[in-house]
Amino acid sequence: MPIGYAADLIIDNQFSSSKPLHFHYTLSNAALAEVVHLNRESWHQSTDGTLNLGLQDQPTWLHFSLSNPTNIDKQLYLLLAHPLIDSVTLFQSHNNALRQFDSIGDREPLKNRQIKDEALIFSITLKAKATDQFFVKVNSEGNIKLPLSLWTPEALVQNKSKYNLITGIFLGFLLALVLSNALLFALTRKSRFLLGACYIASLWALLTVVLGFSYRYFNFNYQWFQTINIALLFLSATLLLNQLTERLLQLKSEFKKLLRILRVIFVSCCIALLFLPWMSYANGLALSLYTSAINLVICFIVCAFLSFKQHRYARLLTIALASHLFAVIFSLAVFNGHDAFLPDMPKMLMGTFFISSMFISYLLIQQFVDRRDFKIHRQQQLLAEAKIKDNLQLETIKLQQDMEEDLERRIQEHTFELQVTLRELEDKNRELEEKNTLDALTGIRNRSYFDKKLTMEFRRSHREETPLAVIMLDIDHFKKINDSIGHLAGDDAIRFVANSIQYCLKRPSDEVCRYGGEEFAIILPNTDTEGAILVAQAIRQQINAQPVQTVAGVVNMTISAGVFSAIAQRQQEPSQYTAFADKALYQAKHQGRDQVCSFEHPIPSQSE
Repeated sequence: MPIGYAADLIIDNQFSSSKPLHFHYTLSNAALAEVVHLNRESWHQSTDGTLNLGLQDQPTWLHFSLSNPTNIDKQLYLLLAHPLIDSVTLFQSHNNALRQFDSIGDREPLKNRQIKDEALIFSITLKAKATDQFFVKVNSEGNIKLPLSLWTPEALVQNKSKYNLITGIFLGFLLALVLSNALLFALTRKSRFLLGACYIASLWALLTVVLGFSYRYFNFNYQWFQTINIALLFLSATLLLNQLTERLLQLKSEFKKLLRILRVIFVSCCIALLFLPWMSYANGLALSLYTSAINLVICFIVCAFLSFKQHRYARLLTIALASHLFAVIFSLAVFNGHDAFLPDMPKMLMGTFFISSMFISYLLIQQFVDRRDFKIHRQQQLLAEAKIKDNLQLETIKLQQDMEEDLERRIQEHTFELQVTLRELEDKNRELEEKNTLDALTGIRNRSYFDKKLTMEFRRSHREETPLAVIMLDIDHFKKINDSIGHLAGDDAIRFVANSIQYCLKRPSDEVCRYGGEEFAIILPNTDTEGAILVAQAIRQQINAQPVQTVAGVVNMTISAGVFSAIAQRQQEPSQYTAFADKALYQAKHQGRDQVCSFEHPIPSQSE
């Protein structure tokens, strides 16, 4: 066994932990038997315990010795805090007897681990009055980073409790941001909130992989996926941040040249993403990190340029992009083994991802609030303009009235009879207009009135953002009634349905119209789908509850109804309400009649 390659660590009764653990290391493809007899010059000393060798194409061997001068055996935990090592094998030599522990790592089965933890932990026993030699063989396609430490079980539990608490709180916070953005997407249907949720979720998943939690809790034993998961998550987060940059800066409507630049690098990253499954771990991670860095640098430059243009969201977005870019550059430094003077990687990633997630979430909410306030302000402007126009119109009317009064005073004697005649003519016209909107058979409103009323209520629904419901109602098998007992009986049936509908409508604002033949249309302002269905069901039950008295005898009759309710949108037409309700009526007919169906149709939101 080698002697003096590493200073002996004394494990006495006062020992609780050694962080870092000093050791010697060498790079060699030799077997253990050869490594044990390597000369002193072949070993290099690591005194800081956080050795980072970057990418290596051959195994790394570590050596250290432990002495137990006490009279009792000591149980110790050897901890490797970097979980992204493919395979780690521990050899313990006691009195020239060699013990080999099961290999552990993120490419090894989870059952091999003596301690089920996100870090790589070996449980070793040091006999009383003994000095044992330890050799560690490390294999990994990624960077070889070896932060070794030695703990007593009690000290490790205490340390891990604090670490897991802090890490759990941070990951829980990120998960809360994901859920809040997802909830805002569900409430507003704004795609930018879905992008924000996916972006923060990708950061959360990346941290769980880097910290080892994904291997511990979500291990699926898919080596292919474990090879590309970090590269995939880094590049996916960058792609999502690219899209968020485009949305938050509103490049589509204001800066189309900059938009084309971001679209080009977005497509380039998508192409790189397609190549990741066919690449090795090292090459895939290098491609992902360098591609992400280029993407983020360009996004950062675009954002910084717009900051000088006093863009509202550019400055805060620049901070988010800089934070994420720093995380990628830091990861490249770790990947290439150049992080000797940099903080711990998990802490750095948690810090940068926290800043990026917070600023992105804040900007998404701020942009939504700004757009909402702009809409409200615009509506107030329109109302103010309408009020000014009304005042001008009132002044014009008043002026006209003054002129008319002056004219009347001059020719009052000659125009008295003409005024009386005009008033009579107005009354007649009003009566005629009223008759023209009534259906001659039922006495309710006709199709012409329905079209005008629907247009008026549609505008009110859009203006007040209240739901508007339309019910299309049809008498089942009406043709059989006409054919079997005559058209006069059919007329009685139509009148009965019209009276039943009027009886069931309780509000003055509700209108029933004869749409044509045996079909009726009902307008229900400020009524959602559930309320409209209740009204339609009440009408159907009212008609089912009693037979119809006709000139040809008693007729039992049923109706079918289709319901559609929604808040009117600018890009809609009033006729869509009738069409959707009619489709629901067709569905009720198709499903057997004597029932009410509603048409659920997604109303497109206003373009962002």
